[in-house]
Amino acid sequence: MKKILFNIMICTGLVALASCEKKVTTEDPSKVTHYVVFELQGDETMYVPVNSAFSDPGVSATENGVDVRDHVIVTITNLISGKTESSVNTKTPGAYSIDYSAANADGFSVSSSREVIVYDPAFPVSIAGTYATDMSSTKYGKAGKTFADYAPSYGYEGTPVVTFSEIVPGFYSCSDLLGGWYCQIRGYGARYNMTGVVMLNANNTLTLVSSYVAGWGDGLDYLDKSNYDAATGILSYSVSYAGQIFISPVLVKQ
Repeated sequence: MKKILFNIMICTGLVALASCEKKVTTEDPSKVTHYVVFELQGDETMYVPVNSAFSDPGVSATENGVDVRDHVIVTITNLISGKTESSVNTKTPGAYSIDYSAANADGFSVSSSREVIVYDPAFPVSIAGTYATDMSSTKYGKAGKTFADYAPSYGYEGTPVVTFSEIVPGFYSCSDLLGGWYCQIRGYGARYNMTGVVMLNANNTLTLVSSYVAGWGDGLDYLDKSNYDAATGILSYSVSYAGQIFISPVLVKQ
């Protein structure tokens, strides 16, 4: 009799426990969200001669197939000054980024952009060419030591080579604004070239437009104290990188 009562109590307890368990549901709580899709109208980089008209081609913008161009926010940034502008100034050479952004119905934002370079087709001077880094004149750090002072400790015995290629008159892409320091002297390889774009000014100074080193995913802090001597073919400037690397390349045109 006790055994029967004991079994009845166990069964009753199991039923009670089962009734207290949370219900399991297979309902999926996730939600599909459709991001805005942009398509640039016109070229990703546009080159505009000074004193000519510029009209932004804009973008097409759709959300789940629906036209949402009226939701797009357009921001124009002067790449030289870093300031937000109301329009692209075509009266003087310069570089701009036009950014298009929009949020979808769920508040998720996406963006797209294009660059606009305003240039002078008649710019009289060109720095395009191949340059050799002057090892004895190029300084590294605030102590004033040169590349020639450091090179032996890295087993480097050559001369770094840097190229400036003309994009449009007055604007140039550079293979390594650090004068070959990481890629060639330190032997890190091509991913550690500080590539960049510079603008040559009427007084033969340089203005940094953009810079990027793929190996670390960042760029220069600034470029200043620049000069191009057309008579000697010597290009010099100073750069700061990561707030602690200071290099003043002296480049001789070959």
